[in-house]
Amino acid sequence: MRVLWFEVTTPSVYMSGGDPIGGWQDSLERIVRTISDLELIIAFVSEKQSEIKVIGGVTYVPIYTRWSFLERKVKKYWDLYVKKILPEARSIVEKYTPDLIQVFGTEWPFGQIAAYTDIPVIIHIMGAIVPYNNANYPPNYSIQGEVSLNWWNPMRLLHIWKKQRNSKNWEQWEKSTWRLVKYYMGRTQWDESLSRVMHPGRSYFHVDEALRLSFTRGDYSWTLPKDDKIRIMTIGCGSLWKGLDMMLKVAKILVDLGVDFEWNVAGNIPPELKRIVEHNEKACFEEYNIHIMGYKQPDDLIKYLCSSTIYVHTAYVENSPNSICEAQCLGVPVVSTNVGGIASLIRQNIDGLLVAANDPWQMADAIIELCKDKERLVCFSKSSKKKALARHDDEQIKLQLIECYRMVLENK
Repeated sequence: MRVLWFEVTTPSVYMSGGDPIGGWQDSLERIVRTISDLELIIAFVSEKQSEIKVIGGVTYVPIYTRWSFLERKVKKYWDLYVKKILPEARSIVEKYTPDLIQVFGTEWPFGQIAAYTDIPVIIHIMGAIVPYNNANYPPNYSIQGEVSLNWWNPMRLLHIWKKQRNSKNWEQWEKSTWRLVKYYMGRTQWDESLSRVMHPGRSYFHVDEALRLSFTRGDYSWTLPKDDKIRIMTIGCGSLWKGLDMMLKVAKILVDLGVDFEWNVAGNIPPELKRIVEHNEKACFEEYNIHIMGYKQPDDLIKYLCSSTIYVHTAYVENSPNSICEAQCLGVPVVSTNVGGIASLIRQNIDGLLVAANDPWQMADAIIELCKDKERLVCFSKSSKKKALARHDDEQIKLQLIECYRMVLENK
């Protein structure tokens, strides 16, 4: 069986020439490499013209598109991006003639290839632009607010307009992809329901998420902190729908209540986004014990997670965030907003605590009360770790994926 993947990120093997070491797509590649009768070809978007490589039996095909000076100025216009990428994708399909095409994400243009081939196309659902756009602005945030904050800056106003235009184009392309593609693989009740609504006649297959081995092989584990200081860990803070306003609101409540805590956040907040949130909330992240640490390597993330009291997730929309899954694999107790597919990861009062989105008072209370209850912290840790390690087991995922491929090919 020959399978062609379309990705938008460069596989770590292509860059390093060694084993897959990166994110969840690299982790799935690690699993697929163990399927003896499967030939894998990975086509991916490249920022520069690069050579085709065969490493460990996997063929890597960079997709490089040329842009004129004028085109580069409007590169983020989604319709132009799709029209640049699709011809390259079609030529790759014609060259390698796979038995099956797997596309990562409805968000990206590769699903459109289904309109040009009889080869079955299956989309591995990641997030989805349609519901993400619906949650793009939290309560009391709006594009009008962004404009009023930047009325004196013509370049910034142009950027805001371009972002809005691109977002609408992006959503329309995604809707057409949902209609075109018949087969989907996902892992939560949220993405199963979404796929049913977006394409009522689709076929859906459950395939759990592959994670990085450093989190799943059991070398590290959370232990109950010996002191009473609350150490909160969060990963990801690059957009409003990640709940940056919620994070700052919760921190303010904890400070006002005199709670002894620190909140470490791995990732970067774009400066303009940080300015918007701090302006709206009339507060600065640093003043309320939130430390934005920037990007961290897996070993550093594990160290911070295992020394934290709890993991907190404040997003307004998600599917199955790897950050929660990896925290669970280490046994870190989790408090999260109950959005998207998170309820498929966390059973309320068994694996962790779920609170309503945009309810910072409930989340602050959940953090305080859970961290007081050492016995419940340990129970959540044991329960969520056991469930997560089973959910993200390589062999189970391999069997799910093989069965998915087999059924798609039988029904083509």
